[in-house]
Amino acid sequence: MYKKEIIFTGVGGQGIVKAGVILAEAAVLEGKHVVQTQNYGPESRGGSCRADVIIASDDIYYPRVGNADVIFALSQAGFNKFIEYSKDNAVIIVDETVDVGDLKKCSRFKIVKYTEEILKNPQGINMICLGILAAMTKLVGYNSLRQAIRENVPKFSIDKNLTAFEAGITMVESCLA
Repeated sequence: MYKKEIIFTGVGGQGIVKAGVILAEAAVLEGKHVVQTQNYGPESRGGSCRADVIIASDDIYYPRVGNADVIFALSQAGFNKFIEYSKDNAVIIVDETVDVGDLKKCSRFKIVKYTEEILKNPQGINMICLGILAAMTKLVGYNSLRQAIRENVPKFSIDKNLTAFEAGITMVESCLA
C-alpha cells in the first residue's frame, strides 16, 4: 500500500490551510484516497497553524499525521513543534529563516523573501510552497495541482496563483541544475 503523510506548518495568513486543501484536491483528481485536516489557534492572522494531508492508494483509517513523510515549515514555531512527528528519512522543506539546528537532510528556500521582493505578492506564499512540494516529491502531478488551484482560488487571482506555483517549481529546478 502506498501512503504518504504531509504536514504544512506556518502562521495564520500564509495560506497553510489552503495549500493543504489544494494538495488534497489534486490527489483526489488523480483518483487517490485522501484525508485533509487542519489545526489553528483562535488568531486568524499570525498564530500558529498546521494542515495535514494523507495521500494513499487504499483506505485511510486515521485522519491525523503522526509519522510524516514530508514536513513543510514556514515558521520557526511550527518547525520546532512538528519536527518530532517526522520519519527519519522525511523530506524536510523550510523557509530560509527557519533555524534547523544540525539537521542535515533539509531543503531551505527563500520563500518569504521571494514572495515579497520578486513576486510582490505575499499572498502567493502557499502557491510557491505547492510548487516546491510538487517538484521535490512528485506526490501529485503538476497539471492536477494547476487544476486544483484554478478551482480553489478566486477567479481574479488565478493567474497570480499559477505564477507563484510555477515559481516554486522553478526554485527547485534551479537548485537541481
